[in-house]
Amino acid sequence: MNGVEAVALRKHFAPAVRRLLNVATLLGALAGATAHAETWLYRVTLDPADPLAARVTVELPALRRAQDFSVQVRGLVAGLTPQVADLRCDGAPLAPDSASAWGVQGWKCVRLSWTVPIRPVPETGFDPRGRDSVFDAQQRFWLFSEATSLLRPVDGVPHDGQVEFVGAAPVNGGLPVAGTSRRVVPAKDHSGEFYAIGRLSGASLREGGFDTLHLDALGIEWRELLAEHGRALGYLVRTAGTRQLAPLRSTVVWLAGVADDGVPVGTAGDRTLLLSAARRDGRLLHPEFALAWFLREQLLQSLPERVPLWARESLAQYYAVKALRRTELPVSSVAAVERRYLDGARAPSAPLLAAQRRAQDGDLVALAELRAAGAGFWERLDRAIVRKSGFRTLDSLLPRLLASDWPGDRLPPAVLDRLRDYAAEATVNELLAQYLGG
Repeated sequence: MNGVEAVALRKHFAPAVRRLLNVATLLGALAGATAHAETWLYRVTLDPADPLAARVTVELPALRRAQDFSVQVRGLVAGLTPQVADLRCDGAPLAPDSASAWGVQGWKCVRLSWTVPIRPVPETGFDPRGRDSVFDAQQRFWLFSEATSLLRPVDGVPHDGQVEFVGAAPVNGGLPVAGTSRRVVPAKDHSGEFYAIGRLSGASLREGGFDTLHLDALGIEWRELLAEHGRALGYLVRTAGTRQLAPLRSTVVWLAGVADDGVPVGTAGDRTLLLSAARRDGRLLHPEFALAWFLREQLLQSLPERVPLWARESLAQYYAVKALRRTELPVSSVAAVERRYLDGARAPSAPLLAAQRRAQDGDLVALAELRAAGAGFWERLDRAIVRKSGFRTLDSLLPRLLASDWPGDRLPPAVLDRLRDYAAEATVNELLAQYLGG
């Protein structure tokens, strides 16, 4: 073989050799890093002169450049409408397949880019349940929804990310990445996140390990609401016991818009809570429902992970109501929340553990059953304790409930022993049979 032929052969096989080297690099990296999540850095450019289009770029991590994979928005699984257009790989357009996913040849792609068509907030207001990325022209701020607007890989590789907003400030919502202007993009087993970009008036509240920033795009009077929020959180912190609730930094964004019969409508992100509400004469309508809703969501985010889903959801709902009883809101208003949040008048249609399994598969009806019927379970136990002891309540057992393990997702044995001591044993056994089954 002469020199010319050798050069020709090297040129012919060079692409294949590079692909093999990429695969070898990938396999070597995976062998040493399979337990670690990859981190994608999303750069989102917002232009105040063209506020209805965000431009996103992400440079693929080294591991992704040695394989083919697909990307899609995480909200597609939950039935949300993707807000992604003009996806490109190093400037070359990519076409989506029938499942609204895009195939990416990572071994010849370094950078993905796409456009997010931002929806204007209607004059009638914003319904946050669609989880859209929107722009409010009156208040001059964006709400950017990670669940509908950021593409992520569709495979079993652990994935998290960071997002950096360019061209607009300030940025609130989500968790900051220490030492940077970036925000955390939650892992896919957490709720999708929202980020509020723009200057909104706000107020901060700190109570125990809870640090809450309220942002006002609604135009309401803050002082009374913040005072009631502080009273409710103070009760929850004292009752849960030392270090049982995880420190929580959350952002509540108050939005003008739709409401169910005047009752505020909420959507929870990973650390950002959106509330669409109505007001009259500068005052929030139905503040009791708004407060109960975000108290429940804050509790859910701070309860120990060892507590099973059915108990987390139901305890959060019940203790949101109990906290509301410690405020100075009118008794009639609190009673209205109790009627909606507690369902102690009947046993659940199925044991709570069965509803938990359905809820874990994404059944929203089962999740609502866990919350309402489960809260009714704790309410009836609470009343049984008061009837026998005359002075104790379920509050005396809450620290143990949060600190203990739950074998088979059932009540901790030590708590069961105390329950049978504090309340009539026959009543406790009857409630356990009704709500949890044999």
